[in-house]
Formats: sequence, C-alpha cells, structure tokens
Amino acid sequence: MATRGTRNVGNTARLRRRRVEAMGALLIAMSVLTSACVEQVVIEQGSGPSGSAPSNLDVSGGQDTGDASVVSRYAGEELSFGTVPDSPTAAGTDDPIRIGMINQENTPLGSFPELRLGSEAAVAFINAELGGVGGRPVELHPCITTFSPEKSRACAQELVEKEVVAVNGGIDITSNGSIPVLEQNGIPYVGGIPINFDEMRSPISFQFSGGVPGSFTAFAYDAATRLKADKVAVAYGDFASIKSAGVDYGIATLKKLGVTDVADIPFPVTTTDFLPVLTKANEGNPDAIFIGAADTACGPAMKTAHELGITATIYLVGSCASPTIADQIGDEAVEGRIFSIEGPKSNEDPETDLYFDAVAKYGDPQLSAATAATVSFRGMMNLYTALVELGPDDISSASIIEHLRAAKDHPSFTGHAYTCDGLQVPDLPALCAPQQILVQRQGNELVRVTDWIDVPDLVKPG
Repeated sequence: MATRGTRNVGNTARLRRRRVEAMGALLIAMSVLTSACVEQVVIEQGSGPSGSAPSNLDVSGGQDTGDASVVSRYAGEELSFGTVPDSPTAAGTDDPIRIGMINQENTPLGSFPELRLGSEAAVAFINAELGGVGGRPVELHPCITTFSPEKSRACAQELVEKEVVAVNGGIDITSNGSIPVLEQNGIPYVGGIPINFDEMRSPISFQFSGGVPGSFTAFAYDAATRLKADKVAVAYGDFASIKSAGVDYGIATLKKLGVTDVADIPFPVTTTDFLPVLTKANEGNPDAIFIGAADTACGPAMKTAHELGITATIYLVGSCASPTIADQIGDEAVEGRIFSIEGPKSNEDPETDLYFDAVAKYGDPQLSAATAATVSFRGMMNLYTALVELGPDDISSASIIEHLRAAKDHPSFTGHAYTCDGLQVPDLPALCAPQQILVQRQGNELVRVTDWIDVPDLVKPG
C-alpha cells in the first residue's frame, strides 16, 4: 500500500509538472502566434470588426474580385516572388510537387486552424493564377497534431511516406516531435511559427519570424536608444523556454547598450492577477516595463498598469494591440503602449494588399485574413519562390535546403528580407528574419515609432 501511495503521489506530481509545462509552452505559442496576428493589419485609421467601435486597425480583409483575377490588380509589379503576370495561368495536373504541413488543431491546449487555412489559400492562389511551378501544381498534405510528441512524430513519418519535398510550418508546441524525424530524412521545415528549440535550432528549419527573441530584443533597443532609459523592469512567465528563448536576449541587449539597472521579474505562467507583478515591476520608478503577456493576459496587464498609475513606457507583443482589447478595458488603458509587429503597413506594401485579396478570393469562408494565417501564407509564398528559382526539374529536399541556406537578403513575402546562413541569432540558427517594427497607440491610431530594428546586429557577439 505504501508503495502504491508513493507511486500515486509521483504520478500526481508528474501530471502537475506536465500541466505547468503545457501552460508554459502554450504561453510561448500565444506570445509568438498573436504577435503575428497583427502583422498584415492596416496601421491606419479605419473601421474595426463588425459591431465594434471605430478602430485604428482595419481588419476587414481584401477586395472581392468576383470573376476577376487577383494578379490583374498587380500586373507587372516586381514582388518577392517575381514579376506579377498580366493575366492568370492555371497549373497543370501532372507531376505535382508534394508539400507537407504539420499544425496543431482540435485540442483545448491551443487549436490553430487559421495557419492551415492560410497555407491552403496560398496554394490555391499559386495553382490558379501563378501557373504552379513551371506548370507543375503544388499539392499540400496537411497533418494535424494535438499537443502530443507522438502524434507530431507520426505526422512527420506520414509525410515522409508521402514523399513530400518540404514541410510548410504551422504551429507545433511539442518538443522532440516532428523535427527529429524530418532531420533524419533530410526534409526542410520552412516557415511557420517557431515555438520550441527544435524549430529554432534545427539545420533543416528555416524561419521567417523573429518570435519571442526578436520582440524582446527590439523592446530593449528602443528603450535604450529612443527612450534613453536608465532603469527597465522585465516581467515574464516563469518557464525555461520563455526565459532562454526570449527574455535573456532582451536583457543582454539592454546591458550591451548601457542599461545596467534591470529588474528580472518572473511570474507564474498561469497568473491572471497582475497586481503583485506590476507593483513589483514599478518599484523604483523604471523608465520602461516589458511584459511577456499575450492573449487573454493582455487586457488585465494593461488595465492593471493603468489603475496603478504607472508612468513607465510599457512594451507588449502585437496581439495586445487588438481593438477588441481596447473595447474591453477602455482606450485610456491602452494609450501609449508599444507593440511589436513583423510587417509593414498595408498602404506601404502591395504584397500585403495582395495577401488580403488572395485570401478573400481563395480562402475558406471561415478564415479571417487578419490572423496568424499571415505567417503560414508568407511561409508558403517564400517556399514557392524558392521552388520557382530552382526550376521545375531541379526540385528536391536537398536542393531546397541548399538554396535556402545560401539565401542572403532575399526578399520575403510581406516581411523583412531573410538571410538563412544560421548566423542571425546566436544559438538559434533557424531564425532567418528576426527583425521587428514597433508601433505605439496614440489616440485612435497605431503609429510607427521605429523603422525595422536590426535584431541580428544587436545580438551578434562582441
């Protein structure tokens, strides 16, 4: 009986530990995922979602082109994937190029169908209007994982058996899942939202987002250089990967730029009460506070800071800029907050407009364009560009890896140019484009306060 009791206690402890690990991983996922959700959103005065008050974020999507093609609106323009044709060309039906996708869905611990739907919209656009790859159609094979390393490994093995030449990344919170299987078979993992160390470190992984490391480094640069901060507080969920794959880069950048008075304030990843967290963060009147909160934690964090009368400049990930949050907590609680994004304004970038148009024409009716679908669509378009540059007769997993590894300052669809030499972020070689833009809530607008912040230059040794 004693042994059985000990075993039960041990099992309970393990279950609790796994639950905490799951919550920590989910927080990382939501931090990166929801940062991406506003990448393509128009940063200008506009109308908010149906039923909401006027907002600075126009998330209404693209134009309904009806029978007209998407390419006809951009004919002749030089974009990241080449010159836009004058008229649409459909791909053939023979010799398809098989692309896999692994994405987490259908689980309470985070379900992200918008990433799969974004990739499907990109493939439909490529095949219907861009002629596929030299006439060869692109064929997408999604596999759904459910917060299970075993399921992720099974997905990877399934895609190996289907002989895909690459995997377009979605979101997969688990570690030690799909990436080791893809590595063993030499299949590149391209784009998506990097969550775990496997995705950020694997030699077959190519990521066009800066994730948490990019955001915190950008926060540090802005606080040190534009604000001339002397004291900064960094508050974050107490989970190993959040610390080492994000917070540490921000703190190191602060100190590198001469800000030595830095308060390191971890809090439980499951917290919903930010009063003790922000009370501690505000001790000593810091000039800036970085808050590692996302999703449902955004509103409570900003509202608590407002109620405490905190005057420090507060930095948060892009999801916290959502107009629905301001509707819930009041514009005054959001005023002056700074957010990280990874794409230019729509009226500055024709590719952003093309994205909205393509999703409006080819996307699932349930897909909202102003979501993290922006990231998977970008990943698929960048992969498509690599396939076109290789040519229809020279496409293989090995040739894709070699081509992407050689990429230097290559244009990225709706994002910063990417370089995949493995040297952009120390210890995270798969991050090809970690650069960030920061925007600030000013009145009823989100206003740019920085140009692209060169994260690789900030984090390089020396």
